[in-house]
Amino acid sequence: MIKKILLNNDSSKIESEILEDSLSKYIKYILPNSGLGDTFSKLLEQLINSLNLLRIDANLTTCIDPEIEPELNLNKIPQQGIPIETVIQNIIKFLGNVPNYSSSYVPLNVIPPSLIPAILAKFACTVINPNLAYESYAGKTIEAEKLAISYIAEIIGFEPETVVGYFTSGGSSGNYWALRCALEKAFCGWGKKGFKAFTHKKPVIIQSVLGHYTNINAARLLGIGTENVITIPVTQNFGICLDTFKLQMEKAIEDEKQIIYIYLIAGCTDSFGIDDIKGAFDICEEIYQKHNLPRPHIHVDAAVGWIYGIFKNYKVDDNPLGFNLETISIIKKMNSLYANLCYADSIIVDPHKHGFTSYTSSALIFKNKNDLLLLQKDVEETPYFTEDSFCSFPGAYTPETSRPGDGPLMLLSNLYALGYEGYQTIIGYAIQQTNIFKSQLEFNFTKSIKILNRNVPGTSTIWRFYPNEIEPEEGYQRELLGTTQEDHLFIQQINEYNYNLFLKGKSLRSNKVPVLGYSNQVHVGKSGISISGWKCILLHPLVDINSIIDHLKLLCSLTVK
Repeated sequence: MIKKILLNNDSSKIESEILEDSLSKYIKYILPNSGLGDTFSKLLEQLINSLNLLRIDANLTTCIDPEIEPELNLNKIPQQGIPIETVIQNIIKFLGNVPNYSSSYVPLNVIPPSLIPAILAKFACTVINPNLAYESYAGKTIEAEKLAISYIAEIIGFEPETVVGYFTSGGSSGNYWALRCALEKAFCGWGKKGFKAFTHKKPVIIQSVLGHYTNINAARLLGIGTENVITIPVTQNFGICLDTFKLQMEKAIEDEKQIIYIYLIAGCTDSFGIDDIKGAFDICEEIYQKHNLPRPHIHVDAAVGWIYGIFKNYKVDDNPLGFNLETISIIKKMNSLYANLCYADSIIVDPHKHGFTSYTSSALIFKNKNDLLLLQKDVEETPYFTEDSFCSFPGAYTPETSRPGDGPLMLLSNLYALGYEGYQTIIGYAIQQTNIFKSQLEFNFTKSIKILNRNVPGTSTIWRFYPNEIEPEEGYQRELLGTTQEDHLFIQQINEYNYNLFLKGKSLRSNKVPVLGYSNQVHVGKSGISISGWKCILLHPLVDINSIIDHLKLLCSLTVK
């Protein structure tokens, strides 16, 4: 009840009552001082009922019945608010036709089903609404972020007691800020002075041809220039070619360019290719000691692969979870590869990928606390965050000032609910199913499909179809190694063949056929022409492999012009 304000003028009193009545109508949408209130609880029940209708047993969420949609068809902002029950229905309709990631029909990308612990944490965080920029706004959620960072450090092989990091708005933002740190390390005072103080410098960054496009954009945004991104070819297993990497580093130094940032990958989004991080680190140490130069900042994009560090304490000889021998062999291989994450200066991780949280949960981790201090803002730059000098203030070094607390809370919820054993079980089973799927593809499509990442460990399978007159292995080797104009044309023709087949598959897909993915670039051969490919990432443990095989058999029976 709003306290009435008595005014001397009768007309003013009437106006005040009108305002009070209107205010009373809308403040009901504010949660009460304590608890959640009956109104919210009833509306939440309605929302859950609507979500139940939305999430049918299919690969896409359903759409609202066309018969009732005209009633909810609001093409403009209403003059007066409409009942919240109608609002819920109007909002729910926009969640139709979305891939049903929690079903077993959507292995198209590195988007897992969000687990219930993470969903509940996100809901709780939405209600309480902490902002991680500042302790006064975040409360105890600041401690949750620190704890989540230390757990990630434990998984990736950093020392939890010495690392620093923060949750950010996504992997792209983390990659930007890692490059920003590299600039500060290379050019002391760059953030304040700008490039005009370093006009004699020629900064460049190095990544493989499969490096994430955010680095190109970061080079553009930070003033380095996209022409100063040196790209290195990859091996057949999608890892950076170390011989060329070394030659390009030597050439850059010879050309008086300063390599400030080396971007490596631990789990490429499509292929799951892993760069030889230790090999690259050793080359850097050798070259920069020889030239008496400071080593560049090494950043590893482990947005996908970070979680595979959970197997480092798995007793492969005892095999308590009962994985088959091929899976145990792959776990051993992954343990060897992911042990090299410790050679990175910074790492980006995305729990909303293989960590089974909802969007967005991403964190940037620095091995050395001093690196993060390079990004710290001056107190004078943030005057409205100085009410309490004893507060924790992550906003002093993050690019964002508005950071929700759901990222760390979702990860903590999953880590607590699953533990090492739970994650090892789910991801180990996904690896095992991926191996079975690859074998099934080879058995059923010997003359029409080439698996491109057969020997790459992980949960991803990428492949290409080839017409009947082309032997798949020979065709793929030509695409990797050919450099003539005819070879260029051949790659483009097979790309088109696969894309047309993919479109045909989409048109024939029923509600319960798994949705497969497709990328225009999964590999790049010597020609420099992108090689496209199909992809299937088996994170959901209930994906029906046989239904995928049947769907692909149907496609193989079709003629693609």
